[in-house]
Amino acid sequence: MRYLPCWKQIGISQDRYTELLHFCRQYPEWKAEANSLLGIRAIKMDGLPHGSGKSDPTSAAAMQRERLLAKIQVVDECAKAIGGGEWYAAIIQNVCIGRPYTQMDRALMPTSDKNAYFRRRREFFELLNKKREGIVITYSMGNDSVLTC
Repeated sequence: MRYLPCWKQIGISQDRYTELLHFCRQYPEWKAEANSLLGIRAIKMDGLPHGSGKSDPTSAAAMQRERLLAKIQVVDECAKAIGGGEWYAAIIQNVCIGRPYTQMDRALMPTSDKNAYFRRRREFFELLNKKREGIVITYSMGNDSVLTC
């Protein structure tokens, strides 16, 4: 049987596959930034003018953290849905962190079957593609207006 790339097996374009992969590769950055946004922020009192004075840095940080956590949740849900969660750690290590299959800890995988792993990895991308197509993100702008992307 001839080898088909993952994106062809799923039925998406190579560009879409690359987009999904790069979306996942930002996972460690999102986790780090979300953790750094915990806590209270303060307005800098340096004597210089700063806009209208209606800034709420704590609220802005909380909103940014929620956006990051929503992205993290999408990746986590897709990884946990594959094989009942047995493949979660392996999928995160390979797809999000970029560790090649040959360098992965075999204890992370329920089986050492390479074909089974790559089948689960394909399922992850297929599920992630479906979730990303259906995502509607709503941002509250603070002044009773809503922006939907």
